Amino acid sequence: MFQQCTSLSIGRTSETGRLCEPDKAFHWIVLILCVLAVTVSLLLRHDGDGLRLFGIRWPVSCALYENFGVRCALCGLTRSFCAMAAGEWSAAMHFHLLGPVIFVFVCLQIPYRIHALWSTRPINGMLRRIGMYVSLGLAGGLLINWLVYLGGRIG
Repeated sequence: MFQQCTSLSIGRTSETGRLCEPDKAFHWIVLILCVLAVTVSLLLRHDGDGLRLFGIRWPVSCALYENFGVRCALCGLTRSFCAMAAGEWSAAMHFHLLGPVIFVFVCLQIPYRIHALWSTRPINGMLRRIGMYVSLGLAGGLLINWLVYLGGRIG
């Protein structure tokens, strides 16, 4: 069933140098989610009334904002991604301060995951660590951005 792996870390390889099945599934999931996010960003359009997909109002919105009037850490990220996909950098930063950086990170995941899935060589350990540190930095940035927002709402 599963190939015998030589390591316990992410990026495990079998004796043939190929990724083990659990790691391959993880790369596939991340690849599909990133392609989906970029594709939806290209298709959605923002107007003053909200987001629209082929002229139909996009029904998804933030439940925290809708129910309590408080933005979550990700509020504005979809609009920011749509603005980035349209090449509107300043609008993207207006919707979410970290939106452009996260959009570029998501776009870079696509070739990285494709390489991880089809390469016969294991992924460079330094590249994996850089990706992990950037991911943690972005998550920390989202948290700090949200706490600053909440501080302004509370104070």
